[in-house]
Amino acid sequence: MGPKRTHRIAPFMVLATAALTTSCAGGRSGFPEVDGWTRTGEVRVYNAETLWQYIDGAAMLFVEYGIRTCTTADMTETGVSVTVDLYEMASPLAAVGVFKRESSGRGVELTGATVAALSPPYQALMVKGSTYAKVNAYEGELTEAQGRRLLQGLAASLPGEPVVPQEFSLLPEEGKVTGSEGYQPGSLLGLLELTDCLYAEYEGSEGETWQGFVVLPRAASTVWDQLAERWASLEHNGHTVLFREVPYSGLVGVTRTDSGVFGVSGAADETELRERLGGFAGLR
Repeated sequence: MGPKRTHRIAPFMVLATAALTTSCAGGRSGFPEVDGWTRTGEVRVYNAETLWQYIDGAAMLFVEYGIRTCTTADMTETGVSVTVDLYEMASPLAAVGVFKRESSGRGVELTGATVAALSPPYQALMVKGSTYAKVNAYEGELTEAQGRRLLQGLAASLPGEPVVPQEFSLLPEEGKVTGSEGYQPGSLLGLLELTDCLYAEYEGSEGETWQGFVVLPRAASTVWDQLAERWASLEHNGHTVLFREVPYSGLVGVTRTDSGVFGVSGAADETELRERLGGFAGLR
């Protein structure tokens, strides 16, 4: 179900809209202009406290990732009308993180964008810098060509660099499934203790897949101390492994090395946990 079409605008949001003219290339409204597309209606601006007025409970995801503002407007092209939401997130990592949580379409290479995905005839998504752009068709059908042109035009106007956040380099490369990387600020695998985690899918020697994750350095010590108080432990190649069983995720275990706190999920038993974690964290 798409965003509500009725919006209540608080008085201070008018000031936020005016301020936008200095932060984003575009027309008099400050909203990006895209060749072939015509903006219709007003530009609307929301923040973490008011976003619920626009997308109800879906606002929680964006608040979790540190939304600063959501700037939205309707645009039309031949045969289709869309709503374009520009979510200014706390960082490029947060922008990619929320993109990964919401994206279910086919990933595409797009000049000027960090990541992009198309789901014709209804949706197109993109990240550039700290901005997550979300396009939803509400009248007519958005073709792949239209979606690509619109995202390309937005990317050309938005600030920031189209580069993958450097934090993802913390994830080991061996066995990683390309494009599966993501970031979750809280409750990875549904576990409250696992905060500020980078994650990706990994392929085992027999073709099975499992999720590996790394805790960001800023949170590593806190997360490790919390897990040490609650999880069981074992020793592997001179390192302590903390672990617990998680419904639908098998055994989940973490270890700490000089490079950080590494974790794996989906192990069937302690032997597989040792093998999987040993390779992932470089303990072999």
